[in-house]
Amino acid sequence: MPIAMSKDEWGRINEWTKLDREDPEVVRRREYVKYLDNTSHEMTKSWPNSLENVNKRNEELRQARIQVAEQANTKFYNRYLKRKKEEQERLMYSARDVVFKNKDAPKLLLSAVIETAVQKERLEQIKFLNERRKEAMERKKKDDEEVVRKAKEWKELNEERKKRRFEVNKKHQQDIIEQSREMSERNRIEYETELNLQKLDILKANEEMEAIKDFEEEFKAEEKARIFNDMERSRAEARARKQEQEARDKMDNRLIDVLLKSRAKIEQKRKQTELDVKNEKLRVLENISQRLESGDAARELKEQAMFDKAVKEKLEADEARRQAQLQKEERFRRDKIESREQFLRDQQQRLHEFHTTRQWEIMNRFKNVEIYDDFLEKQREEKERKIKEYREEILRLWKEREDREAKERAESRYFYGELAERKLRDADNKLLTHAAQLLQEAQHHQRPPYALQRAIDAYCKLYRLYPMPDLPKSLAEHFVGYAPRDGSQPDAAYSEPPPPPPPRQALTPASPSPDPTARRDNARKDGLQPLTQSSPTKQKKEKVEENIADYKRAAPANGLQRREEGTFLPPISVVPCTSESCRCELKMGWK
Repeated sequence: MPIAMSKDEWGRINEWTKLDREDPEVVRRREYVKYLDNTSHEMTKSWPNSLENVNKRNEELRQARIQVAEQANTKFYNRYLKRKKEEQERLMYSARDVVFKNKDAPKLLLSAVIETAVQKERLEQIKFLNERRKEAMERKKKDDEEVVRKAKEWKELNEERKKRRFEVNKKHQQDIIEQSREMSERNRIEYETELNLQKLDILKANEEMEAIKDFEEEFKAEEKARIFNDMERSRAEARARKQEQEARDKMDNRLIDVLLKSRAKIEQKRKQTELDVKNEKLRVLENISQRLESGDAARELKEQAMFDKAVKEKLEADEARRQAQLQKEERFRRDKIESREQFLRDQQQRLHEFHTTRQWEIMNRFKNVEIYDDFLEKQREEKERKIKEYREEILRLWKEREDREAKERAESRYFYGELAERKLRDADNKLLTHAAQLLQEAQHHQRPPYALQRAIDAYCKLYRLYPMPDLPKSLAEHFVGYAPRDGSQPDAAYSEPPPPPPPRQALTPASPSPDPTARRDNARKDGLQPLTQSSPTKQKKEKVEENIADYKRAAPANGLQRREEGTFLPPISVVPCTSESCRCELKMGWK
């Protein structure tokens, strides 16, 4: 069952599995058991009746027994290979025979053989069919009489049923007419009512459509008015913003004027204050002089000192406020000048960067043109070089192709010319020989040979094996000694290769008597049956050094038999067909 998890969770699980989580007690116990095992092994190493030494002696005895069994295996394998080689030859012959029988022409001959057998049985089948036809005619005559009798009864019954059905249908027809009249009147009334309702619906629909049209016109007018009002409002807002900006600018100008006026008033007030202070001093001095004159000089001096101190503090406070105001105005002026200078510097820097960037763009444009020209030049040179290499490669490939095509043409001419004609003629010889044997077998079994002769004639016409007609007299004088070749008969020097000998039953007990059903099932399927049932020839029995029972008694068949060093079995390889009468080289590419 699949589990969906994130990559981090999978990595955490993977790291957890890599950790060493073995219990140290288990490790210690395993090491102790290993120590006990090593100690026991060292102790029992020299004991004669120990399990290891007993197994060693048994292994030596087993190796000796295996060596004896290996010698027997070697002899058995040699005989096995010889038997396999003979079986391989039989299989190759059988394979060539199967390939030959699977071609179109042998299949045509086989169908002709089957046709001859069928034609022989056709007469007996015709007799049998005539008897069956007579029986069928008698049976058909009886069935026809029975059918005629039943047809008369069925006709009388149908006449009675038609009469009754006519009366019932007539009554039913009258009822249906009455019902149809009532239904037509009811439908007419319903149709008129429905028509009146439809007229009312149409009138109401027209009124609703008019109302909808009026509503749409009013809605469009209101929408236009709303859009116009929105545009007017946006214009008014724009004018208000503009007026507000102008008012803000005027307010700034007024503030500047007020600031200047306030500065002038402050200056005037300062001068007036200085004048008032000076007058006050004069007044105080006059008072002091008057008090000195009255004889209270000490007290007047003290008061004068306190007054001077207060005046001094007041003057210092006024001077501090004035200095603070001046510093504030100076700071405002300096900030304004600095902001203006910063703005001018930014503008200058921006213009400088703009001009610098423009100069760089112009320079880069010229540089890009130069680089592009160099690139086009290199591309043109590379193209010329590639064209030259491609021309050389084309010429080389052209020459290789011409050489290869010449070689393939020569091989094809040989393969499809001389070699193909020889193999085709060998196939024709084999087929014509096989057809002659089939004709002989058909004559022996008294089967009509017309089908076989027709198949042979079709094959000869298909592959043009009949001799050409004689040349006309105007051409015969130019071809003196010319004789057309007759290919419809096998060559005189052709001989069909003999089949391989049957297998020898050397390592098996006496074979039982053959089963007649098995013999019938194993009969040849090509229609070429033996002319006479001759008894099989006795094969020469070779002396067997050792049969299977002796081989089993030599050593137990436990799968431990081994060959001696240096003894190898030759590989069982499939030998290709070397006979010129077989066409398997054309398909499998054997040389």
